[in-house]
Amino acid sequence: MRSDLSRLVFGTSAIVVLAILAALTWWLQRTDRVIREANNATGGIATRAISIMMANGCAGCHTITGVPGAHGLVGPRLDATLATKVYVGGVLSNNPENLIRWIRVAREINPHTAMPSTGISEQEARDIAAYLYALR
Repeated sequence: MRSDLSRLVFGTSAIVVLAILAALTWWLQRTDRVIREANNATGGIATRAISIMMANGCAGCHTITGVPGAHGLVGPRLDATLATKVYVGGVLSNNPENLIRWIRVAREINPHTAMPSTGISEQEARDIAAYLYALR
């Protein structure tokens, strides 16, 4: 009887481990696909964005998923909901080119925004946009 119980526990444990591995594999493949799509849409490389955002003070104003210390309350949360928003900065249609432009020269677009014109390079803005769109 003990042997039957051991086999049941072992078999159940093995099934649970396999299910977890399958789910993790699916998640990683989905994440890779989403990152590739965001990189392609923006011309950026999402993996470079965190250091760019940290170096340029984005975390001081925004709460940004995945960015250490990014718990700012001045600007909107930059998380998985960004890709579903209709507007960027409340004035531009949400698309990659507008987001890149907003990140670089927000005050040229809306002089009354709290968002500064960052002066970062177009490539850096593309990298940040790729990261933000990949958060879905």
